[in-house]
Amino acid sequence: ALPMLFFACGSEEEDPTLIGSWTVTAYDEYSGTTCSGTPEWTLDSMSAMFGDDLSLTMDFTADENTMIMSASLSADALCSMMDGTLAGDSCGFSLYGYSANMPLDEVCLEMGGTYANSSCAISDSETRSYSTENDAITFTYAAGTDSAEVETGTWSISGDVLTMSVAGDSSCTNFT
Repeated sequence: ALPMLFFACGSEEEDPTLIGSWTVTAYDEYSGTTCSGTPEWTLDSMSAMFGDDLSLTMDFTADENTMIMSASLSADALCSMMDGTLAGDSCGFSLYGYSANMPLDEVCLEMGGTYANSSCAISDSETRSYSTENDAITFTYAAGTDSAEVETGTWSISGDVLTMSVAGDSSCTNFT
C-alpha cells in the first residue's frame, strides 16, 4: 500500500512566475501604442550601435523590475558612433562645421561608461514597480511622484521563455 500512496501523490504543476533574471533575446520598440508596423528600435539595431557585446536583462523581484543594458565598445566602435576618425586614444570628428579631437576616455565618460585598455564598458539600468493580474501586467515608473508614468500590457511564459508586450502613451515594446 505504501508504494501506491507514494505514486498517487503527484506534484501539481506550479504557475509560471516572473521572479528571476531574464535575458532579452528579442526587443522591438514601436512608435504608437499598437506594436505594429516597422519597429523604430530592435535588439539588432541596438547591437549595431553598441556592438555585439550588448546584453539586455530584465530582473524581477516580487514587486520591482530592473531593466539592465550593458555593452563593451572598442575604441574604433566608440569613435565610429561619432562618425569620427580614430587616432590613438582620441577621436577626430566634425560637427556643425567645426572640427574637434576628443579623448576617448572623455567620450566614454559622457556616455556613462568607464574606459580602460581601449574599451568602453557601459552599463545602464532602470527600476520600476510592477503588478500582475492573470496575464496582464502594469509597470509604474517614478511611482508616487508628479512624473509617474504607467505602461500596461500582457505577459506569458512557455517553457523557459517569457514573452511580454507593453504600451505607454506613445510607444509599444515587445520583449522575448
